Parts: sequence; C-alpha cells; structure tokens
Amino acid sequence: MRAEARITGAIIDSWVEPPGTLEDAQRLVLQVAPNGRPKDLLIVEAAASLVGDRGWLEDLGENLCHGSPVAAVGCFTVSGMLNATELKLVR
Repeated sequence: MRAEARITGAIIDSWVEPPGTLEDAQRLVLQVAPNGRPKDLLIVEAAASLVGDRGWLEDLGENLCHGSPVAAVGCFTVSGMLNATELKLVR
C-alpha cells in the first residue's frame, strides 16, 4: 500500500486534458513548485471534478493561475507524479 503524501506550493503551469474515452473524466494537470524546494517541480494530476468552481477550472485550463497557491493530497505514481485525491486552490 502506498503512503499518502501532502504537498503545498505554487502553480507554475496548468492544463485540462479531455477524457480519453466515454468512461474517462476530464483530468487537471498542474506543474507545481513545492514550498521550500521551488526548483524541484512536481506534476500533480487530478480529476477535474475536484475543482468545485467552474471558473477556476476554466482559468486553470487557460493558464491564468500561475503563481497561485495550491495544496494537494494523494499518492505518488511510479513515474513520480502525484495522483491527487484532494486539492485546495487559493486565488
């Protein structure tokens, strides 16, 4: 069983990926500079449904949130990406 991880930092880049199949949902991808280690960029992937505010999701898809604080909870994948189960976004 993988341990749960928590990261906080600033959004450097963001985009929304369309669903691959009818069963898939939109995915949000964030490139995050972690607090205390800004040069160690992390990729955070999450279901777009974790973003409760539609306006936020649109802004993230259009790269309008660079520098915004983010906190994510989830598990790291084998490739080193955080698969988030919780997101907290702050404008």
